[in-house]
Amino acid sequence: MHIHILGICGTFMGGVALLARAAGHRVTGCDANVYPPMSTQLGEHEIDLVAGYDAGQLALEPDLFVVGNAISRGNPLLEAILERNLAYVSGPQWLAQNILRGRWVLGVAGTHGKTTTTALLTWILEESGLDPSFLVGGVPQGFGVSARLTDSPFFVIEADEYDTAFCDKRSKFIHYQPRTVILNNLEFDHADIFADLGAIETQFHHLVRTLPGNGLIVANAGEESLKRVLSRGCWTPVDWFNGDEGWQAGEPDAGGGFALRLAGQVQGRVGRFALAGAHNRANAVAAVVAARHAGVPMAVALRALESFSGIKRRLEVR
Repeated sequence: MHIHILGICGTFMGGVALLARAAGHRVTGCDANVYPPMSTQLGEHEIDLVAGYDAGQLALEPDLFVVGNAISRGNPLLEAILERNLAYVSGPQWLAQNILRGRWVLGVAGTHGKTTTTALLTWILEESGLDPSFLVGGVPQGFGVSARLTDSPFFVIEADEYDTAFCDKRSKFIHYQPRTVILNNLEFDHADIFADLGAIETQFHHLVRTLPGNGLIVANAGEESLKRVLSRGCWTPVDWFNGDEGWQAGEPDAGGGFALRLAGQVQGRVGRFALAGAHNRANAVAAVVAARHAGVPMAVALRALESFSGIKRRLEVR
């Protein structure tokens, strides 16, 4: 199948392009901002790019147009697609139907820290021999790409709350149907599409509603907004972190290492950790707890943290 992606140079849509290419599709795309590092990454995977959104791209005659959320009504290529009644779908919907279905999806949601925590979780599963597929909003050290498709049943995804597309104003993460999800934090953001914090909390609760009873929510106990979300109704077990009664990271030693505690009791220790700050230790704790749900032994997960070296480069999120 030939897929033409509108807005292909955003982090998410660029990742979709890599996954589609790995799945055997012919992939082309267009964007108003065709430049490195995303243009370089796509070029390395033989994905042809077109600068701009002129309607002449219909001459490519793809089987399907995949539309990113950067594309609004009035865009000349989108208007031509609609006028001719051509087949199109949003990026998250295409991903859910063609890549994520049937997999154990581990999603990482939150106002901030998503990229780092997604990379941490992916690295833990990688070091555990689970060979995960992933889509992350940056290029993690040790991988060299922002998205990868493998034969593993596990797929780790940065679960963004921004809207899906011009035709679907739900948050992107609604489509992913994760079995394991990290709710890292929840603050007011994206004032261009959300009226207030309550509107974002509603989207997060829509996500909670998609989780199965045999899933797991790993939630930040320090966020009252997340407690409000879960108080609306929850049908999935919850492991809290970053609070006195749940999982927490101890104070770091000189090498950045720290103890992992549950309700104050030491469960294991990270000998060294390259990322500074209490927020990154909390990110690491969340990643370890999520990885345990996927069957990774605690000791293996903690050792993986010791070799994690961070994000090589971050990409524009779209």
